[in-house]
Amino acid sequence: MKKSLLAASILLAAGSVSAAPFYLDVGTDYSLTDSGQVCATCTSMKDEILFLYDSTTTIVDTDGSLSINAGDALTTDGGLAVGPLGTNQITGFSPNEVFGADSNNGYGPNWLMSFSVTGLDGVVTGVSGLGVPLFTYGPGLLELFITFNGVTFNNFMDIAITGGGATGVSTILTGMVDFTTVDAGFNDLFHSGTTDCMGSDSFFDIWTNCGVALPISFFASFDTNIFVSDFTFDGVDTFTLTSNHDGSATFTVPEPGTLALMGISLLAMGGMARRSKKA
Repeated sequence: MKKSLLAASILLAAGSVSAAPFYLDVGTDYSLTDSGQVCATCTSMKDEILFLYDSTTTIVDTDGSLSINAGDALTTDGGLAVGPLGTNQITGFSPNEVFGADSNNGYGPNWLMSFSVTGLDGVVTGVSGLGVPLFTYGPGLLELFITFNGVTFNNFMDIAITGGGATGVSTILTGMVDFTTVDAGFNDLFHSGTTDCMGSDSFFDIWTNCGVALPISFFASFDTNIFVSDFTFDGVDTFTLTSNHDGSATFTVPEPGTLALMGISLLAMGGMARRSKKA
């Protein structure tokens, strides 16, 4: 445990983590041209993911005031846990050209991605001047899925949510990529456009071989545009908010120098541990 925590602090102290480009390798060449693609079965480089999703949030009136106040507990479900693929999917990427210089390699007609989050717990921290609840989220799990037929969904990557909350304008979630329980046949979908580890730039390989501190992080801005919203109160102690939103997400990947620094530091710690045992 001490080694992992120290490695994490080294990674953060290096200060060279920033939003990074990525590409996807779906394993099949669906495009009509390979212009701009990283490889025949790949998309071109992308900067962010764009999505639509449904959400349901319940807020419990813990103080019996019949209103929402700081300290009230809330729970959110979103994505496929709430609604169908049609309103819960990654709609594309930025840049998002279908073919040509920024090919998506058949995304949409041939394959789609979606996500689901269940039981994301939080607490109300206050209410804005417009009556909008402000809140923070604790840890949770966001699962990402790929489908080739709209029926079978394969969990190719997870996001271990570390926190988030409402800004008054949108909802922000932060987290780290996690492959602990995903479907092994689809875990090499995402690749870094800037960093590789032991000869591979796939997120899974970076996470597996160089991921002492889960170095690939995730940042998402939700609720950027609320299309439909329904707010109800059961008259006793529970408020329910159902909405349909859009949003975007980016990933950050340590630069090669940061991974090298982390590796050197771990080797040094390993040497210190061996000397300690000999003593």
